[in-house]
Amino acid sequence: MQDSLNGVLFTEADSKSFIDTRPLAVMINNHVDARPQSGLINADLVYEIVAEGGITRFLAFFLSKTPEKIGPIRSAREYYLVLVKELGDAMLMHIGWSPQALLAIETWPVRSLGRGGGQFWRDTSLNVATEHTAYSSGVELRKVADTLGWAGKRDFDAWQFKNDKEGYDSASKANDLSIDFWNKGDYSAIWKYDQKTNGYLRFTGYDSSSAPILHKDRESGKQIWAKNVIVQFATETNAIGDEKGRLIYELIGSGDGLVFIDGKVNKVTWSKAGRDDRTKFFDHDGAEFKFNRGTVWISIVPDRNVDLVVYK
Repeated sequence: MQDSLNGVLFTEADSKSFIDTRPLAVMINNHVDARPQSGLINADLVYEIVAEGGITRFLAFFLSKTPEKIGPIRSAREYYLVLVKELGDAMLMHIGWSPQALLAIETWPVRSLGRGGGQFWRDTSLNVATEHTAYSSGVELRKVADTLGWAGKRDFDAWQFKNDKEGYDSASKANDLSIDFWNKGDYSAIWKYDQKTNGYLRFTGYDSSSAPILHKDRESGKQIWAKNVIVQFATETNAIGDEKGRLIYELIGSGDGLVFIDGKVNKVTWSKAGRDDRTKFFDHDGAEFKFNRGTVWISIVPDRNVDLVVYK
């Protein structure tokens, strides 16, 4: 059986625990004081997008693995919910919401554990501000979802996957990648190709000597890595009438992107026909792109900042 989020193959016995469940999505904090995060390393699919002021936030989807501890958890924005809706009405844990997100949750609707009784606790051991201390149990969240009648799943369009180092022979080498989103600094994402795993090791921000900082999982101490790193360029604007200057990302429509797999970079286009439709990526021949089996990370970058994505 295949994990519908990242294409990893499982035996029928090993897939029984998740094959008939819906994805669990969690809004995860990426403020400097929120690092290192818990559970992010176990996600099948992760989106990284600016939430405000150049500070990125993660939308992590869990299916084949559901961690006991996930966090720190933060609030939702409407454009993250567009991504939740395309994955078979996935359920979302969040703490708080923008006015736009609240309207979407109530009217689209969205399966919100944040408004449906999902519990969290405060871990104050790192001595940081309260907004960086909220954690939840993925296992317990799934139990809450069952009480809400959200057991089972709704099928969605799965991406296409391939075996490592098959195809795309003409793609250019790309061993190092940096994504600055708005500017270079604490919220830059840096990826370095690792031949041993045929994946990309993740770093976030820079230390005082301008060296990239390893992005580790708080629970295991292991460095986060991904089989596939996607950069999706999208139009970013300010939400009209929002007194706090919240953002809008146009994720319905089409645009350009980059896919980093097998130590190479592939120029792609993306398309999403409607709110509930899956975002699809296409190669230079117009065929749907085939990803490697394994964790997928997607950085959504303002299309005005193409030059802030640098690779070699």
